[in-house]
Amino acid sequence: MRLPALLLLAALATAAFSLARARAAIGSTRAPLFAPARGREAAGVRHAFTTAFLPWAKESASGHLATYLAGIVYHAGVFAMLARLILTLPPVRLPWIVDRALAALFVLALACGLGLLAKRLINADLRAVSVPDDAIANLLVDLSLAAGCAAALAPGAVPSFQLAGAVLLLYAPLGKLRHMLFLVTSRTLWGQYYGRRGVRG
Repeated sequence: MRLPALLLLAALATAAFSLARARAAIGSTRAPLFAPARGREAAGVRHAFTTAFLPWAKESASGHLATYLAGIVYHAGVFAMLARLILTLPPVRLPWIVDRALAALFVLALACGLGLLAKRLINADLRAVSVPDDAIANLLVDLSLAAGCAAALAPGAVPSFQLAGAVLLLYAPLGKLRHMLFLVTSRTLWGQYYGRRGVRG
């Protein structure tokens, strides 16, 4: 295994350990539920991750549909990029048509990511509530998307993709990229609570 792959493996293990420890800390702070159940937690969780994500269920999204759709494409590209990054470790060779499709998705996601960053920098209201981490996280993801696109088109670019991915994974537990953990956790807890009370689901 070459050095970039070893660095990626170490970064993946470090990020997984850090995020798992953060998740364990979140779980330990949840207050016990004493009220009798009036519904099913599973139904609430299902609602939290499906219909509650639709734009008309989110006031901020319904008023900014283009931004919502750009975010969907951006996150889809990021998930696909992370999956492709991990597959460079065995390594796994994908059919060329799959790599071409991934390259197209990465380019589209990259364009959406840069567009969202530009909106944050141009819009005075968004700029007022932004911190350097917002730009750093966006640019690290964008760099990994660009490297992933290059690796999908040219196998010789895989080491660069692995290095970019390693930097991204090492940064993930430190900044706003932690929302990949907190979003899933908060949505799950929210769904469980309101599903149990029979309010959602």
